[in-house]
Amino acid sequence: MYGYSALIKNTKNKKMNYTQSIKTKTTQRTSFLSIATGIDKWWGKVDNPVSKVNDEFSIFFGNTEWRFKIIEFLEYEKITWKCIKANHIHQGLQNIKEEWFNSELFWEFKTLKEFTEISFLHSGLNPELNCYDVCESAWSFFITKSLKDYLDKGVGNPYFE
Repeated sequence: MYGYSALIKNTKNKKMNYTQSIKTKTTQRTSFLSIATGIDKWWGKVDNPVSKVNDEFSIFFGNTEWRFKIIEFLEYEKITWKCIKANHIHQGLQNIKEEWFNSELFWEFKTLKEFTEISFLHSGLNPELNCYDVCESAWSFFITKSLKDYLDKGVGNPYFE
């Protein structure tokens, strides 16, 4: 597996795939657990928390469902999700149902003095996709606002119907 660090160093990948990073005052452990077991606190409704390689979970946004398999789980350092099922429905967008299928989402966690840095790469989410503008905007909100608020203030703003 390539991991986030190897992909992000490749400038072609950096330009072609969605990336985001935040710094938080929470510990690296707490930050990691928010991605492994606290997804419902900042992103949306999920069916399972994850704790090891090969665990799976789905996240739901109305009729949209993405199912992910954990393909890398290095406790408190890295977690990688692979989209194994995509049923993306968004009013006004055509041909997006399976655009996330087989994409990989890399999360890395590093302690930097008094902060933890969380780096994110959604490999496969690029400007060529019909859903890119909507997904880019959503990821920006969920990572830089909802996840950050959850970690720094204890309350995120996940999607729930």
